[in-house]
Amino acid sequence: MAELKQRLMEKVIDEIDSRKAELVGLSSYIWHNPELGYEEHKACKVLADSLEEEGFQVTRKAAGLDTAFTAVKKATKEGPCIALMAEYDALPEIGHACGHNLFSVSAVGAALGLSKVIEETGGTIMVVGTPAEEGTVPNAGGKIIMLEEGIFDDVDIAMICHAEGRTIIERQLVASAVVKAVFTGKAAHAGGSPHEGINALSAGILAINNINALRQHFLPRVVVNTIITEGGVTQNTIPDRCVLEMSVRADKREVLAEVMEVINNCVKAGAIATGCSYEINSPKKTYENLISNHNLALAFKESLDILDVPSIPTEATNYGWDAGNISHVCPTIAPYIKIGSEDLVGHTAEFREASNSKEGHDGMLIGAKAMAMTSISYLVDEDLRKRVEEEFKNKNS
Repeated sequence: MAELKQRLMEKVIDEIDSRKAELVGLSSYIWHNPELGYEEHKACKVLADSLEEEGFQVTRKAAGLDTAFTAVKKATKEGPCIALMAEYDALPEIGHACGHNLFSVSAVGAALGLSKVIEETGGTIMVVGTPAEEGTVPNAGGKIIMLEEGIFDDVDIAMICHAEGRTIIERQLVASAVVKAVFTGKAAHAGGSPHEGINALSAGILAINNINALRQHFLPRVVVNTIITEGGVTQNTIPDRCVLEMSVRADKREVLAEVMEVINNCVKAGAIATGCSYEINSPKKTYENLISNHNLALAFKESLDILDVPSIPTEATNYGWDAGNISHVCPTIAPYIKIGSEDLVGHTAEFREASNSKEGHDGMLIGAKAMAMTSISYLVDEDLRKRVEEEFKNKNS
């Protein structure tokens, strides 16, 4: 088996290297044409087209989403189904400052490399084009919608890479949600008839203070960050509308659900105290905490070692990712790959420039090779498959 694995890995590495100019071109095109979530028409088309041209069976508008796709190549011999996830949305104003242009192409590159060996290994390779990962548009979380629509029903393992200043194999990501609370009061002249008014801004401030009063009781890694997006129009009028938006994070989805209930009570209390009515909702999907499959991650590390790429085994952080939802339904890994200096900070101009740099493109190719090599290990090693599945069942039971 070792000789077979080595031979197949060398073959996919050579194939990905031979496509370097093509893959860099795809990434640069997406970088120069940044698109927000659910508007990624150019990125979605160019990625799907590149796979269709290589014989993948492409389904456009997958799961009923205009900018989602699946691309499948299935061997004549039965075997596991491996999903390589691609995300390609950009950020408002700043563009591709999260590197999605790079690692959407990594998924494509890995699939193109694997397409040359899939007949030997058996199984199915599926690239899943997932829109709207960034929580900047309504109903963000394209992976979650695709999950709900059954796209991942027959997937055995899933993989995706992300850009960073360091290569980190297993990052512990939290569950996250966005809460929007709208208070409605009654406008009145602040000088002449304040007693006629119902102050919606006061309700919002009370809600914030209620949350702050409870922070000492939150578990570690719980974060609630609140902003006031509407709080009145003029200083001489009692505000009849106040809108709060909150970013809420917790290390596990169960803890997040508890915190969300606390927030609801804090908002409700502010409304009751002031006599306001209120509405509370979540403008985007809830991102669940990422459960990295350690056995699969070890196979990824082995691939990086073969490529002579240094890596950090694990790190805890308060980032949230809709890839986390996938990890609750099938064994998943979501490594971070170095694209620039170690002090790179995401969602900045510096990160955007790194996402179209030589080091960025090198990281993209490393991600493509490592995902393809990890896939080969999984496809040819029955013992690895058993360990991966057993770990998944134990962690998700």
